[in-house]
Amino acid sequence: MSTREKILEYITKNPGITFRKLAQELNMGIGNLQYHLRHLEKEGRVTSKRLGGKKYFFPAGFEEEYRRLMIAISNESQRKILLLLAEGDKNQGEIAEKLNLTPSTIIYHTKGLETLGIITRVKDGKNTVYSLNCDVDVLLRIIKEYKPKIWDKLADKLIDLTLTFRGEEK
Repeated sequence: MSTREKILEYITKNPGITFRKLAQELNMGIGNLQYHLRHLEKEGRVTSKRLGGKKYFFPAGFEEEYRRLMIAISNESQRKILLLLAEGDKNQGEIAEKLNLTPSTIIYHTKGLETLGIITRVKDGKNTVYSLNCDVDVLLRIIKEYKPKIWDKLADKLIDLTLTFRGEEK
């Protein structure tokens, strides 16, 4: 299997992987990886999205909505915020308290999620209320399908519980 095919196969199995993580996982030099990724993008076999100083890679044809979600769940704090908002709208204080994060950390991550169009923010006086702007079922399925190593037991239990409440099978 050629180097390019190995890179493409890895990206297909790990959509939304960052450049640095890809280089690390494939144990490949940065220049060599850049060269092959440039060719894969020119050939239309791979697409990328730059956000917040990171570049994320996806196989060609990976839906835009899923790309945004994959980028969002690649960060642990953002993933926790999304899972919390899957339960219902929350204000900044509730998120900070439940996730044991500082208000500034909440603001930082929610801004990133807003940029991706995954959450919305509504000011209510001094309160800021956040809500999901995506299909909860799609979010939960993407976490379960593409990020199985993350919070294996906790996430699977939460997702299964949510799907059960919605009347769906595991």
